[in-house]
Amino acid sequence: MLTNQYPALDFDLGAEIDQLRDSVRDFAADEIAPLAAEIDRSDAFPRQLWPKMGALGLHGITVEEEFGGTGMGYLAHCVAMEEVSRASAAIGLSYGAHSNLCVNQIRRNGSPAQKAKYLGNSFPRRASRSALGQLSWSSSR
Repeated sequence: MLTNQYPALDFDLGAEIDQLRDSVRDFAADEIAPLAAEIDRSDAFPRQLWPKMGALGLHGITVEEEFGGTGMGYLAHCVAMEEVSRASAAIGLSYGAHSNLCVNQIRRNGSPAQKAKYLGNSFPRRASRSALGQLSWSSSR
């Protein structure tokens, strides 16, 4: 059980969001929280969680169904981030980088060819099984 689990205020976000929150909270309590302290101590990335999170539909939460996502939008993404981060801030940050900074940016800014390549038929594999989004940048300095 998460030690920082407080009764939620009811903001009437709708049944779908409430169900998502409950599902992600249960997953986070069962799968993420037990690993959190060791992840922080060892600075190890828990790759084994990504397929499980993908199976819940978390990696494509903002991606339209036509590209293999759940199409739930940004509110759902925020709720998922809250619950994952409640169990582990480190995993929450990694999840946000993958699902928003990588997958969602391809959805928003990718060319039709890029969307087809990275989100199309390959998206279920990316979202739930093997691929992991990354972000990098460089500076002219």
